[in-house]
Amino acid sequence: MPFSIQRLRACARVGDRSTTQEVRLPDGRQCTLHDASGRLATRRWFGEHRLLAVTSLGSGSSGNALLLRTAGAVILVDCGVGVRRLLRALDGVGLSMADVDALLISHEHSDHIRELPRFVKQGTVVLSTRGSALAAGVPTRQWEEIRAAHPVRLADLEVIAIPVCHDAADPCGFLIRSVAGSVTVVTDLGCPSPAAAEAIAESRLVVLEANHDEAMLRRGPYPERLQRRILSDSGHLSNTGCADLLARAIHGSSRPPTVWLAHLSETNNRPQLAKQTVQRRLAQAGIRLDLHTLPRR
Repeated sequence: MPFSIQRLRACARVGDRSTTQEVRLPDGRQCTLHDASGRLATRRWFGEHRLLAVTSLGSGSSGNALLLRTAGAVILVDCGVGVRRLLRALDGVGLSMADVDALLISHEHSDHIRELPRFVKQGTVVLSTRGSALAAGVPTRQWEEIRAAHPVRLADLEVIAIPVCHDAADPCGFLIRSVAGSVTVVTDLGCPSPAAAEAIAESRLVVLEANHDEAMLRRGPYPERLQRRILSDSGHLSNTGCADLLARAIHGSSRPPTVWLAHLSETNNRPQLAKQTVQRRLAQAGIRLDLHTLPRR
């Protein structure tokens, strides 16, 4: 049975024309899917407003969280950042933790579920795979299972799990569909997958891991065992692996997505290096797109 949020929000109407206003959040990067330039936009189509705003609150081993808002719902993808940062970001758009309609959990690692107990305590609905729910200790009364090829309806959103390889119980990414466009979020994966490529191909915004530069990792301070884990198919996606997945997914596309490079290693990567590596690989495939690296905090 589809799951839906009963409490819907109306988007503020300003006259009869679409409106665009600049919003700068203190703790994140923001983008709208029709104009990925740091703006929050409201568009009026066929007599109704359609809004999709996405904000990164943190990306990396120190904490991951992504806020997504539409006219009908407020959802959080992972909650691995500290509560103060979370509250400041929500307050910046006139919201509180109580306004979060649903929490999507990709897997049970602490940098993705740090503030899960707070959301459980306030009764927020949690969407995850069965394995992630068990590993993270999500109460069954608040849990809604999400599976590949089985969309879950959240007000004006449709959420589909993207299976990924990572060293967790039952990890996944997310394809989030709305009337304003689709968003793919895949931040921890050891290797590319057809499911991830298919989701990227239909998306207007892609949040994708570019964790490390392989050369930096191999000559860096990490012990060999940890290096092997990161480089394995259940570890993390490198800059070149990210580029190859993007090239495969959007080859021949007439409308390439905006891409946010996520989960960059502080030790084994640099934002400019990640961006240059991905851009160079994509250029070899004849692809140019709007590309950004997400800040860790």
